Amino acid sequence: MRNGLFLVVVLALSACSQLAVRQQAADTEAKPRLDPVLFYTERLADQLLTGLPPLPHGSMTAVTFTDSATLQPDATNVRMRHLGLQLQESMLTVASQLGYQVTEFRAGQALQLHAQHDSLLTRQLSGLATEQSVRYVIAGTMSQHEDFTIVNARLVDTETNRVLAAAADQIPTAVLGSAEQVQLRQQMIYRSSH
Repeated sequence: MRNGLFLVVVLALSACSQLAVRQQAADTEAKPRLDPVLFYTERLADQLLTGLPPLPHGSMTAVTFTDSATLQPDATNVRMRHLGLQLQESMLTVASQLGYQVTEFRAGQALQLHAQHDSLLTRQLSGLATEQSVRYVIAGTMSQHEDFTIVNARLVDTETNRVLAAAADQIPTAVLGSAEQVQLRQQMIYRSSH
C-alpha cells in the first residue's frame, strides 16, 4: 500500500512539474519579443527607401532625429537624445547597405590621434570640410508617449525642399532600455513604477 501511495505521489508531482514547465514556456511565448532599436530603424528605412524611384545624381546623409515639438534634441531626456543619435547612425548604415551614395558630413579633415582612442568623426566646426556636397537628407522627428515613441522620417531633396519619401513607426519604450524612476520630458515630470 505504501509503495502504491508513494508511486501515486511521485506521478502527481511529476505531472505538476511538467505542467509548470509548460505554463512557463507558454508565458514566455505569450510575451512579445522586444527587438533592438536597429530592428525598428530598418523597418523605417524599408518604408522610406524601398520602392523609391531612382534618385537623380547626388549624395545622401542623415541628421540627428529631434523632438517633434521643438525640432531640437531634448537636453533633459537622455534616452530620447540617444535614440535620436541612434536613428541617425542606423539610417546612415542602412542607406549605405542599400547601395546609396552616403556622405559622412561629420568626417574631419584629418585623422585625430588621442591618448585613449582615434577618431575621424567630429562635431567641431573648425575640423570639418568647408564644402559639403549632400543633395538628399534623411531627417526625422520623435514624439514620446508613455508606452511608445512615434518616429517620423523623411527623405528631403535639398535642392527643391521636396519630400521624396516618408515613413512612420512606433518604438516601444521598453526597447529603449531601463527607465529612470523620474524623468523630465517636455517640462512635465513622469514617474515610473518599474
